[in-house]
Amino acid sequence: MVKPKISIISPASRPENWLGIYKNVSDTDIDFEFVYVGPNAPDYELPDNFKFIKSNVKPAQCAEIAARNVTGDLIMWVADDSLFKTSRPLDKLYETYINCHNDRAVVSARYDHPEGWNRYVYGDLDTPLLTLHGLMSTKYWNELGGVDSRFIAVFWTEDISMRVHASGGEIVLSEVYMDEEVEGPLKPRSRGSQLMKDHLDTDKVLLDQLWVRDGIPQFERSMELQRFKDTDIMTRSQEPQGRWRYQSNLVNKLMTGSTFYTLRNARASIYGRFHRFKISRIPNYLARLISRN
Repeated sequence: MVKPKISIISPASRPENWLGIYKNVSDTDIDFEFVYVGPNAPDYELPDNFKFIKSNVKPAQCAEIAARNVTGDLIMWVADDSLFKTSRPLDKLYETYINCHNDRAVVSARYDHPEGWNRYVYGDLDTPLLTLHGLMSTKYWNELGGVDSRFIAVFWTEDISMRVHASGGEIVLSEVYMDEEVEGPLKPRSRGSQLMKDHLDTDKVLLDQLWVRDGIPQFERSMELQRFKDTDIMTRSQEPQGRWRYQSNLVNKLMTGSTFYTLRNARASIYGRFHRFKISRIPNYLARLISRN
């Protein structure tokens, strides 16, 4: 049986980490490719099956761009500093996927912790199972609609997991484990991303607004999927605003505040003679003002 091609995607800003996961998965006879999108080009030559697309748009948007440029039958998302603890991870993830006999199955890696770490609420087995670096058919990814453009940096994968449940799909935990502790030749110390850290709260507020009712996660979305537009997807961060570059504490505090987020999501605006002054543009106005000083 001919095995399909697996496309591995990531929003990526840490090129010093990229060859770690590449070497980590290369012990396989499965055809695979990497498609990474982000602001920082590597200062070394990438393998032929590793595509880098330079863009300074927000991380969630980078993930969507990567997904639109894959050539594989299956697609899997990772973080650009990820490593698998399990040997031959692609083979084992694919074997689990095939054994599901379900074209709406999503196979997840797992943490080296109890199953509850893969849940909507960590440690709570009564909340929905989520994917960690989910492997799924590219066709099913496209049917789900890809990344919701409201997300800036994180939790877009959790939203996709919930949409899998809502669409009648199946999430299956594999016996492939992530290595969270490794440092050394395969994984330099990660610099992290200030923007990712800043938007943990913002994106979690959105995730809960979409899926939680009265404190309980539901399999019915409160708002329709907001897809990315094709226009300027490579060059302009679409709503909500968000960039890799850290602008200022003041701007990012406003962008990550739950009150501001709720107003922005409701498309609130100030009327009267300032009817064109959108609340959702306040961080943009402040960033311009600060940059002039």
